Amino acid sequence: MTNLTLYVLLLPLLGFIILGLVGRAMRRSAILTVALGACGLAFLFAAISFFSMLATSPVTARFSDQLLYTWVSSGTTTGVSPLVISFGLLFDPLSAIMLMVVTGVGFLIHIYSAGYMEDDPGFWRFFCYLNFFIFAMVLLVSADNFLFLLVGWGLVGLASFLLIGFWFTRRAAVDAARKALVINIIGDFGLMIAIFIIFKHFGTLSFYSNNNGIGVFNQATSGGVTTLTITVICLLLFLACTAKSAQLPLYMWLPDAMEGPTPVSALIHAATMVTAGVYLVARANPLFTVSPTALKVVAIIGAITALYAATIALFQLDIKRVLAYSTISQLGYMFLGEGVQNYSAGIFHLVTHAFFKALLFLAAGAVIHALHGEQDMRKMGGLRYRLKITFWTFLIAALAISSIPPLAGFWSKDDILGSVLAQANSGGGALYYILWILGILTAGLTAFYMFRLVFGIFAGSYRGLSSTEYAHEEEPDHGPRIRNVYDIHEAPSVMTVPMIILAILSAIGGVIGSFAIIGIPRWQPIFAFLDPVFTNPQWTSVPARVATASLGLQWVSTGISIVVAVLGILGAWSLYRRGFQYKENRNPVYQLVFHKYYVDELLILLVIQPLQWIGRTASNLLEGDLLDGGSRGVAWVLGGTSALLRRLQTGYMRNYALAILLGVVLIILYYAVRG
Repeated sequence: MTNLTLYVLLLPLLGFIILGLVGRAMRRSAILTVALGACGLAFLFAAISFFSMLATSPVTARFSDQLLYTWVSSGTTTGVSPLVISFGLLFDPLSAIMLMVVTGVGFLIHIYSAGYMEDDPGFWRFFCYLNFFIFAMVLLVSADNFLFLLVGWGLVGLASFLLIGFWFTRRAAVDAARKALVINIIGDFGLMIAIFIIFKHFGTLSFYSNNNGIGVFNQATSGGVTTLTITVICLLLFLACTAKSAQLPLYMWLPDAMEGPTPVSALIHAATMVTAGVYLVARANPLFTVSPTALKVVAIIGAITALYAATIALFQLDIKRVLAYSTISQLGYMFLGEGVQNYSAGIFHLVTHAFFKALLFLAAGAVIHALHGEQDMRKMGGLRYRLKITFWTFLIAALAISSIPPLAGFWSKDDILGSVLAQANSGGGALYYILWILGILTAGLTAFYMFRLVFGIFAGSYRGLSSTEYAHEEEPDHGPRIRNVYDIHEAPSVMTVPMIILAILSAIGGVIGSFAIIGIPRWQPIFAFLDPVFTNPQWTSVPARVATASLGLQWVSTGISIVVAVLGILGAWSLYRRGFQYKENRNPVYQLVFHKYYVDELLILLVIQPLQWIGRTASNLLEGDLLDGGSRGVAWVLGGTSALLRRLQTGYMRNYALAILLGVVLIILYYAVRG
């Protein structure tokens, strides 16, 4: 099997280094050559490795762990078990799929960015950061141990900070970048504590057994570590996932990340950062499989987050924020699938979501580009005939995410819902019926808010010219204003070609998944491909216990899902088919959801302001009373002492003689008393 993972990792790193050192002095054509060449070649090598793996049999041979050099070697004295951690790159079916998604979708976003960021003064810096982001994500998904996974995990957070705050002259972008960094650090802390516990109880950080000893996952199912300990480890790992993949309660950074350029939103939401948590749960499946409690937590958080974020997306006016909450919701579906041990379905939905969510963001970017920076749905409409390619590609993506057959999202999302219903029907209890109902409701809401977006952007008449109601809002200067609807033009081909490719993938991408939901159980390519990662006894003695739904039960779940999705589309059509006509709604429930349940306001009130008060109080106490007061006290004591001592320096001989006499008398009395 050809394993070129090292080149997939180093090429984006090389592009980042070149652009970081001399990018400012390079022409734009040279910058694009370096950036696109690095990412494009990385995708090429990932594809070569992937197809080489497909040609390899048996499936147990689809596993390669390259130990490149020793990072840490300690405890080699007699009687002490040595700790050896190598920098190794793991290439197995799971990492192969992730590398294809990261580099493939990332490469299309690189191409699109060449047009979208054409006039930006930070052109070289933008592509420098993009290459760095790809490098960090490749390291995360190809590391063969928890230490270097943590390194990639942290570097992805750093890359997101740099890209979200790319327009650093805008205060909102800087605040959003800080928010993303701080919330992700909370998750990073959970991951680090989990790694400490793993090292303490397993004595290694390697995922699987290699030349350095027995791996964590090989030990996890042997019974040497208690279920309680593994549960704690899994919950800490999932805490990291909730931050990186924007799940409750650490989701708040992702909508604000829309302050970055639109290609950044596409990269973060589709191919890189937010998928890291889904990948980690799938990678650590031997640990999660041992802990039913942790799996229930994953499923519950996923289902609740999916519905919660979908309700917020219903009333957002910024087209990118609608898509942001949509991403949070879809990630909830992925965790729901993994929570019922259908890890393959979670990864399948990750792949299809990468196609249609990247397309949605790129198409939204084409709209924003055509309207010179406008993102408010109230100032759009009637763009179907001005942006024909954008309209059709956006429509395909909207149908895909709404689970309309036979598009890609239908196969992956309905496979997850079928697994949840099967889990409930096989003795899982009422909990899983409730989770299935939440998933079905989310499917209907998804279809509604996505077609609210479609009709709001493309239906009716253009509202940007006559709208003066919102003139008080501060808007950045994105270029010349639109004088009439005929000033609106389709994006250049460098932007539309990646959109067309993603539209094709969004339409036919379900072919790689499972047709079992329509009675063809033998057609499950991605499930068969991933099976060695989740059930191979060479890695784990406790295979994933995926509940299998009967064909009839699968049809029930799929049929209800389709009906609910169609009802959602019809509901959006009945309200917005003539375009989006916004009217202020003072209904308390509407205001609650419109303001995102006031979560940010509550955090500011209950967390930020108290912390600021504590900081100011501590600062005043430490710097004012303790440090300044202490220094003033020392000065007062020394000043008073010196004032007293100065009185002894009178300059009169008789005073000095008297002092000497008193000293002699005191010495004589002292020895007389002792004697």
